[in-house]
Amino acid sequence: MLRTLFLRRVCAALALIAAGAVTAVAQSPTAPSAQPNVNTVTVPIGQSAVSTPPAAPVALTPGEIYKQAMHPLDVVRGELGNWSDPELQALGVGVKMAREACDSAKPESYKGDDLYDLARLCALGQDWAQTYTVAQDYIAALDYTHRAQAYVISVSALVHIRDIDTAVATARTMLRSLPYDAEVAYSIRSLKDYLEQSGNPAALTLAELEHPAIVNALKQGVPLKAQNSEAVMSIGALFESGMELAFIDRYAGDDKAAGATISDLEDALGTKAQFSGADWLQISRVRAEYNLIGWRLPQIDIERSLETKAAKVPTPAGAAHTQHIPVLTETSALVPSINGPDFGSATVLVLFPDWCAQCRAMMKTVTEFATLNAQTPIHAWGLMYPDALQNPDDPAAESSAKELEGTNTLIVSPVTAARFAPIDFPLAIVVDHSGVVRFIGPIPTDSFNGNGYMERIIVRMATAEAASQKASEKGN
Repeated sequence: MLRTLFLRRVCAALALIAAGAVTAVAQSPTAPSAQPNVNTVTVPIGQSAVSTPPAAPVALTPGEIYKQAMHPLDVVRGELGNWSDPELQALGVGVKMAREACDSAKPESYKGDDLYDLARLCALGQDWAQTYTVAQDYIAALDYTHRAQAYVISVSALVHIRDIDTAVATARTMLRSLPYDAEVAYSIRSLKDYLEQSGNPAALTLAELEHPAIVNALKQGVPLKAQNSEAVMSIGALFESGMELAFIDRYAGDDKAAGATISDLEDALGTKAQFSGADWLQISRVRAEYNLIGWRLPQIDIERSLETKAAKVPTPAGAAHTQHIPVLTETSALVPSINGPDFGSATVLVLFPDWCAQCRAMMKTVTEFATLNAQTPIHAWGLMYPDALQNPDDPAAESSAKELEGTNTLIVSPVTAARFAPIDFPLAIVVDHSGVVRFIGPIPTDSFNGNGYMERIIVRMATAEAASQKASEKGN
């Protein structure tokens, strides 16, 4: 169930920030000497920024193009809510079979590969307590063939049973006792994401513990491979995982720590790394997103508003129009002034392409969130853009828009979307009362539910800004 944000916890912080809004706008920071770029990561200040990554200096290989082509399908299939009934039924059959086999198995009867496979079987059957027990038995047997994978399974099982403290402790043990390979790196990245989205401060401490290992891996200049599996983490993915620490520090207002993290990562990349085209694109995208934090929200050109059942932005005579946009009846409905000057106490934008089914499904919740927080006020909008690669005659383009009529959804062009360097969806952008970006990143689909990730993002933003303002007042 949704509930209004903040209540007593944050109203005071938001009021403090709002009280200083006139001062913040009047005392605009000095313009930077150059626009932020994606060749380095900067700590920007409040002016407008355009962060579209440049073309990769290295051509993409057919394999990398294949992965890009499969990415939309991977995003959609990664959400169980998008699976068909037959697929869910088939999965249910497999889970039931695995659960029954796990329950009847006697772990003491197995060793080596069979014991490891039993842990995997129990995980498929979602018997998480038994999964953890079997995985720990494998680790205790000092069999190193699947040792990293057994730690990974242990951490996952603990998260599922909500024993987060033990999950973090197990991850720390894994980092200290195993070579840092792709299996370890992927497991830690997954746990960091979970902790961050849960508002758990252990996300920061775990990222700090992992940081030297990521830096050392980047210095090798090659993708990080697993010792006993086929898992591989690319240079770009390593850099992105390392940058999570900088993002967390920056969100908390610790610019100095964020800067130190970035310096370590950029120095580690150096000139030794053998970048692939995909690595360059991923690194550029992460830099571009980070460089938006602390800058004014880039211009958002709205082509349609779906807030009412046929709102349309009037198009000036002769103006270019995205051909993918479905034709809706023009009415006198007002199009929101999303580019300011009224950003409320905060404005939340959720960017996604029209093929992202789970993103479209979020828009009713986003609309309810905005309605419940209208008095704060916190504004919330979905920004849907037509995929440039989609067939313009595909009727799905129009049906996607019609599906969202009556929600806080705005249709923008792919050019507007590219200003935020999106790749993972839904992508959230949160700005403060003055329109400065304070958060950007992918979010879970339940983020707008009560006590969800979006509430935590805005609470943290308000707290950091209030602390910064108090420090500034003391300095004066």
